[in-house]
Amino acid sequence: MPYAPRGLVALLACGALLEIAVDLRRGNPVAVILGANLGTLAALAALLALLRWRGKPERFVQAAFALFASGLLFELLLAPLVLMIGVPLTPDVHLTTRQSLALVAVLVLALWQAAVSVNILRHALEIPVAGGVLALMAIGFTDLMAAVLVAATVGG
Repeated sequence: MPYAPRGLVALLACGALLEIAVDLRRGNPVAVILGANLGTLAALAALLALLRWRGKPERFVQAAFALFASGLLFELLLAPLVLMIGVPLTPDVHLTTRQSLALVAVLVLALWQAAVSVNILRHALEIPVAGGVLALMAIGFTDLMAAVLVAATVGG
């Protein structure tokens, strides 16, 4: 990815607006919306921390751009499938063949997205695949914890 700080900011702003629009459509409270967007900022901070730890902070813009651009692309690919499935599912739901195939496609795309993200992190951090998996898990955990803590604090 090219070094494009303004492009990264624009991409993050588009992602935040999309997140807000989807959350408002689903009726999520403001605390959840705020938590999700601040979780993204925490994930960026975790990425920067990992890059600094590896002595490669200059790769932040490109790595963040690659991670968030690929993530947004996968979300756009997943959206029609999720609509087809009808999320959220109830425990006693009986899926049609079409919904079952869509669920399998969602699983395959989610695994593919994880593989792409691991590859981006592996190259940015110059670490083996296992390290890329751990880095992705650390960034995801940071995002999730920040989102939950913010949502619980603001909403509680």
